[in-house]
Amino acid sequence: MSDPTALPNFGTSPTPAGDQPEQEAPLRDRIEEALRELGLEPRIDDEGDVAFTFSEQQMFVRAADDESNVLRVFGQWALEDPVPTDPMERLQVSNDLNVAFNLVKAAVAGDTLLVTSEHILPRGADVRGLLGLALPLVLQGVQLWHQRATGQELEDAVEGDQPGQEPQA
Repeated sequence: MSDPTALPNFGTSPTPAGDQPEQEAPLRDRIEEALRELGLEPRIDDEGDVAFTFSEQQMFVRAADDESNVLRVFGQWALEDPVPTDPMERLQVSNDLNVAFNLVKAAVAGDTLLVTSEHILPRGADVRGLLGLALPLVLQGVQLWHQRATGQELEDAVEGDQPGQEPQA
């Protein structure tokens, strides 16, 4: 078994003299541009996150202000009936979601559900393509969390989403 504290150093590789890599725009700027290309209206909130509405849901993207290029897509939802009020039951549902999925993670703080999708972007990454995948994944994570918490079967949710019918909450 390898020593987990002995992780390899993936620092930048040296470039030949005179070959300087092209400078990319700051990640937050690239995120705003990608969201506009997706037809969304981004704005910077008081905490420095990129805020926008996607599928009628308030969502956010946080970008690390360093060279790590970490991008975090997330949203927060108030927990109300019919979601159980027992904190352990809520945390168990979050844990079940976290174990089942690699790209989305869920946590509960008080009466708020937080669902995130975090990514480390390599140089030149397609931010628009990543956001096009991450945004629906976060919302799907929220839907699956609520289905699990309320005991709703997946086929019940699909039936409730049929055209001409009101979606079930």
